[in-house]
Amino acid sequence: MPFIFLDIDWKLTIFEIVGGLGIFLYGINLMSESLKKIAGSKLKMILEKTTNTPLKGIFVGIFITAIIQSSSATSALVVGLVRAGLMTLPQAVGVIFGANIGTTFTSVLISLHIGDYALPIMFVGAVLIFFIQNKKVKNYGRALMGFGMLFFGLEKMGDALKVLSTLPGYISLLQSVAAHPILGVLTGAATTSVIQSSSATIGILQTLYNNGGVPLIGAIAIVLGDNIGTTVTSVMASIGGSSQAKRAALIHVMFNTIGTVIFFILLRPYTMLIEWFAQVIGIADWETSRFTISLAHVGFNLINVFILYFFIRQMVWLVSKIIPSKGEIVADEIILEETLVKESPDLALENTRTAIGNMGNVARGMYEFVYNYAFSKDMKELEMANQCEELLDNMDDKIHNYLVKIGAQDLVDRQIQQVAKDIDTITDIERIGDHLNNLSEFFEMRHEKRLPFHEKARQELEHLFDFLRTNLDEAITAYINMDRTIALEVNAREDELDRLVKKYRKNHINRINDKTCEENEAGFYVDILSNMERIGDHCNNMAINVLTDDFTHDEQYY
Repeated sequence: MPFIFLDIDWKLTIFEIVGGLGIFLYGINLMSESLKKIAGSKLKMILEKTTNTPLKGIFVGIFITAIIQSSSATSALVVGLVRAGLMTLPQAVGVIFGANIGTTFTSVLISLHIGDYALPIMFVGAVLIFFIQNKKVKNYGRALMGFGMLFFGLEKMGDALKVLSTLPGYISLLQSVAAHPILGVLTGAATTSVIQSSSATIGILQTLYNNGGVPLIGAIAIVLGDNIGTTVTSVMASIGGSSQAKRAALIHVMFNTIGTVIFFILLRPYTMLIEWFAQVIGIADWETSRFTISLAHVGFNLINVFILYFFIRQMVWLVSKIIPSKGEIVADEIILEETLVKESPDLALENTRTAIGNMGNVARGMYEFVYNYAFSKDMKELEMANQCEELLDNMDDKIHNYLVKIGAQDLVDRQIQQVAKDIDTITDIERIGDHLNNLSEFFEMRHEKRLPFHEKARQELEHLFDFLRTNLDEAITAYINMDRTIALEVNAREDELDRLVKKYRKNHINRINDKTCEENEAGFYVDILSNMERIGDHCNNMAINVLTDDFTHDEQYY
């Protein structure tokens, strides 16, 4: 039918398709980024504090994804939190499940013909961006602008695709996914992997389906593929991260892949179910209605979550076997029982002691990572040290808040003193993490500038690291066990540590004076010694808290 080709303005049609796609993709990205800025750090706070059970995690995942309109962004955020040690793997699983339900919100919106109001929505967004000075209002304006662009781009694409739908070859190509649904799955997976937004590909699919170009069974196959493709973002976010982060990403891949396999096997019965349900709820033009695709998308994710929710423990166990920990510091999850605060402050303080022990173990691990990085230049060691520092900050915040709640109760003097000592000790451990972080930065600068250590300076540092390692280990052990004997040893070594630092500082100045050492090494080496001396001071603080009945650092014990 050559006359069909003559009736089509190919230049205009192609421009409308690619231009509409560009506007749509930019719009959905602008909306998502703006909404994340509006929410700000509240997103992380919500994820950290309200996901202590998988079920809560599911609802939080639904809520956040519905707000920021991107399951990929939610999953990447979750992997980032797991990577930083701010969220446990079981917590992450629930949020990832919920994100897959939350992302269906976009497809439902697209099916409501909001595109008719795209231009006025964009106008309101532009007014807020260009005529209002408040930064937060501007972000709302950008979100509205992106929202309007999303639908405007879809409308432009839809108009062009209607023209293409008259071509026999185009019709044959799209309908081939009905005969070979696996092609639909592969198409959906590939497209979403490239675009990195299942909402975007579902929106495009809804437009194609609305034009009558894709049969329902083929459209559902593409939906299944979209759910696999959207896992690419979380996988990318986990690259180079900890084992826990990689496990979280693998959970996301497993969830969507298992669901796709199950639904692909039952593709024809599921298609018939969607057809029946669409007619039952009164969708007159269900064969071309965008809402039919929304039903398929929502149904897939709801049923998939319902089925796999009962296998969360098994999935966590499996990914732990597939991706084992390799020389990483893994802190036990801090479970600070809120019910103990009022019922039994003594038990709550014992609970806190366990958490402080976990925090001390992370500090020990960070110490070893920094030591290894100092003399090996292994970037993996530096990355693990950075993750430990973030983890220490988070633990300090959680334990501190818990202790404040205990302190607000009606306590006896002994308990008040213990709360004060615990708060002081977690502050000491957190500051040890800060000084270790400073050390890692100094060593990083040395490595970048390729400044070799003088052989004597290297020997001095290794000796100081060994000396300080003993102090750190024994200070933590003494506090956790309230062991006065070990605490006295830590306290006695404090003066020796100070003498060593002064001696090594003087040795270094002498090396510079007699030209056996580069002058530009001086600042780095002196700063390294100063930070190590401060770590020793914080270890001594912990020892003093063991040696005194009342909370004070005024007395010294030898």
